[in-house]
Amino acid sequence: MNPLRIAILAPTFLPKCSGAEVFHHNLASRLAANGHHVTVVAPRSRLRQLRAQGWNLPYELAAYPDKRWNWLKRHRRFAFWLNRRALSALQRKHRFDVWHAFVLYPAGVVLADWQRSSGIPGVVRAVGDDVSGLPSRGHEAHVTGAIREKLPLADCLVALSREMADELAALGIARDKIRIVPNAVDAVRFTASPERRAAVRSAFGLPESAFVFLCVARNHPQKDFATLLAAFRALCAEAPERELRLVIAGRDAEGLRAQLGDLAGRVILCECGAESAAQQVPSMPPDKLVGLYLAADAFVLSSLLEGFSSAIIEAMAAALPLVVTDVPGIRGVVTDNREGLLVPPRSPAALAAAMRRMVEDATLRTRLSSAARETAARYSWPTVVAEYENLYRELSTSRSRP
Repeated sequence: MNPLRIAILAPTFLPKCSGAEVFHHNLASRLAANGHHVTVVAPRSRLRQLRAQGWNLPYELAAYPDKRWNWLKRHRRFAFWLNRRALSALQRKHRFDVWHAFVLYPAGVVLADWQRSSGIPGVVRAVGDDVSGLPSRGHEAHVTGAIREKLPLADCLVALSREMADELAALGIARDKIRIVPNAVDAVRFTASPERRAAVRSAFGLPESAFVFLCVARNHPQKDFATLLAAFRALCAEAPERELRLVIAGRDAEGLRAQLGDLAGRVILCECGAESAAQQVPSMPPDKLVGLYLAADAFVLSSLLEGFSSAIIEAMAAALPLVVTDVPGIRGVVTDNREGLLVPPRSPAALAAAMRRMVEDATLRTRLSSAARETAARYSWPTVVAEYENLYRELSTSRSRP
């Protein structure tokens, strides 16, 4: 088949390394490896930071005027006109076959509005936080208004899960416009070895005899670290002689240090940004983070809400048994007592009890670990990339282009 010219419209991008940026970097890299011409269109200020890293990225970069997004809050009609002009200029220059916007607002609404008049095919991919629980998430009125008005105009919306698809439909988007394509994981990178496990534990000061829980999440109220720390404190208090450790890896993890108190010696906080030598492609998730997965004994997450947690499928790829909350975005991926233990949110007692079971029951850990690795195999990158390629081709042949 002929290669496609694909634009990925990114309101934020590397070197920031949250789930959305990492996913779209990996998607763009794999599409390019399959022979497609991929261009990431991101704010000019973000691209300046990215180019300063000296990375040899396998796809092209194109600058988007930074302030085009800002006008959406102050002068909505003028803002959409400005963004239509910016997108049209990029289209004339690059002649893309299809556009892919990530995050419903601002990139998604801007692309959907432009599609109505341009005839250029495209897809808007929800990333999780932007749609899950939208009516109750306290978004400003101009955001929810723009989402409800403009997104139904898009050719196609990609949801990461069935739950997310239901929430998109509740926004007035036709069901036949919604596709479910999950996040992906490169399971090969999460193959453990005793030597690497020992090396990572030594580097982070984790005793080889300790039972290590790993939590991978940014420091945000949605992750409910207060419940996690309370549960871990209770677990440690029950058996002070037991060697227990909790590693929290994610953006602004250091911001949790003031909450540790007496746990300071048992909790390791780790910021895991992109790692790459100059002129090399960055490895994401970073090798340091992959190493932590392989050095841990179990994965724990106390979230109140998830879109689709990449950290959970990464943990399953590393064959880690899970202790996670029974909330939207998790319960659709994890089955209780199969890959892990599901507990009610905001319950330190329930979370501590499940963590205690994980520490004490080796047979349980072995069974959950095996099922987790099996489930992770469903989220392979080749499968996900093929789904996007088929979707792009379908859209690019269904609409005429100028």
